[in-house]
Amino acid sequence: MEFFAILIAWAAVQFWGSGGVIQEDQWFARYRAMTSDMGSSTLRLLMLVALPVLSVFAVLWLLGPLLFGLPVFLLSVALLLYSLGRGDFQIQLKLYLNSWQRGDLEGAYQHGRGFSTELCETGAENALQLHLSVRKAMFYQGFERWFAVVFWFVLAGPAAALAYRLLFLLANDDQLRQEDRDRAAVALFYMEWLPVRLLGFAFAIIGNFDTCISAWREHVESQQPSAEILDDVGMKALPVYLPEGQVDGEQFVKLATEELLAVQHLLSRSLLVWVCVVAVVQLI
Repeated sequence: MEFFAILIAWAAVQFWGSGGVIQEDQWFARYRAMTSDMGSSTLRLLMLVALPVLSVFAVLWLLGPLLFGLPVFLLSVALLLYSLGRGDFQIQLKLYLNSWQRGDLEGAYQHGRGFSTELCETGAENALQLHLSVRKAMFYQGFERWFAVVFWFVLAGPAAALAYRLLFLLANDDQLRQEDRDRAAVALFYMEWLPVRLLGFAFAIIGNFDTCISAWREHVESQQPSAEILDDVGMKALPVYLPEGQVDGEQFVKLATEELLAVQHLLSRSLLVWVCVVAVVQLI
């Protein structure tokens, strides 16, 4: 069931560019507002994440015996679509690269903010810093949009995928108290620990194995943020990368563009590798 649900979700994303109308978060914003003054930070986090997840478990259990499991399957697909990343990754990248290749750094910066919360918070002092921030954000977005969600969907079902997305929304919600955001970020870090390393291993299989697997080993027990691990390991797998030292303007723009496109292809191939693994496991 999981494999067919993933295929349907993938097809829907290709058609819509995202989870479409299913990805409406107003209900969660209203629910968050209702719990904003409720007890401690831990209690608020449990109410915001555990209660919806347990409700999903209960509904799936009640629907299980009906119509040979068809309602459970349809609900699982809907929950998977809801749990995927927000926005259209391909359009965001296209808009950014269009500005970047024209030399419009201000436009590239504005589009890059759609990728990178780091850019939103600290800005970028020059073109190199802008590129490095967007590249790191691309690696992480490719992970959180698809891979982490699919990992938890396959491992523990749609309720676990929903838990991941709700924690992600809370950790990145600037309307939330900083204490609550920090607590959600800690829980999110632990949910990402294993899938980050599995995706890094896929980078090694697809890319330059020797250099990539060496970097991957260094991060197996690392406590660094997921985005930094993926950027460090993923860069070792890329066939295209910026050389060290000074690079002239036109060459820099060209190489940076090729590097981001290589990141996009690496993420796509890595996801395909693990989808194939899921298919094989389902057949066994």
